[in-house]
Amino acid sequence: MYEGKHVLIIFDDLTKQAEAYRAISLLLRRPPGREAYPGDVFYLHSRLLERCAKLSDDLGGGSLTGLPIIETKANDISAYIPTNVISITDGQCFLETDLFNQGVRPAINVGVSVSRVGGAAQIKAMKEVAGSLRLDLSQYRELEAFAAFASDLDAASKAQLERGARLVELLKQPQSQPMPVEEQVVSIFLGTGGHLDSVPVEDVRRFETELLDHMRASEEEILTEIRDSQKLTEEAADKLTEVIKNFKKGFAATGGGSVVPDEHVEALDEDKLAKEAVKVKKPAPKKKK
Repeated sequence: MYEGKHVLIIFDDLTKQAEAYRAISLLLRRPPGREAYPGDVFYLHSRLLERCAKLSDDLGGGSLTGLPIIETKANDISAYIPTNVISITDGQCFLETDLFNQGVRPAINVGVSVSRVGGAAQIKAMKEVAGSLRLDLSQYRELEAFAAFASDLDAASKAQLERGARLVELLKQPQSQPMPVEEQVVSIFLGTGGHLDSVPVEDVRRFETELLDHMRASEEEILTEIRDSQKLTEEAADKLTEVIKNFKKGFAATGGGSVVPDEHVEALDEDKLAKEAVKVKKPAPKKKK
């Protein structure tokens, strides 16, 4: 990195290193601390990870990025080694075995995963479309756990569960298939904008793939605008919404049904609701004697 190059170092993994260090320390009869680790185990990791830095131009302008990997026991991130490493790093991606077994790949628990860099590393278009994504997914996970014990849910909760299931399906990604950022913006716009609410969950990934293929072939100017300007202007969002509506008309669900929402029925329901009024009967005023 002193030659202006950018270096990535992966520590795989610091949990096993700490356990080996603990075993050696106990054999040497050093005083044990929390979870029988020696008192200097934090220094052991910090002196490795805090070497990662971005050099000034005078020193070469290179950088060293560290990616430590740690193992949790029963998904417990409050253990000694996980909390130590979390306090040193600029965030964490928490991978969960249960999500992996459910077919969610990458199996990232968004409720526990944190980035201190956050939006500073995102383009403006991504900030706009993905601003509520993490909160939506966290609320979906909580509601999903509650729904397993509650049989009767209100309409708003059911709608939140339906959209959350589509967001989870949308974020599944095959291995070694990175996406350009402009296509990521379009995909997340589909989910957070409610454009997938009428698409069956099992058809979400096919809908996304075919829509992106259609846009590369016929609507390349929208993708180019997002890539070049790094923004999703109101005009571009309107164009994208229109493209999605038109694409839905030619998309057939697995069961052969249409994914175009019945706007007439929705408008009728809203019209009926608008005409409803609450009548309050007031008692007649008493006559004065």
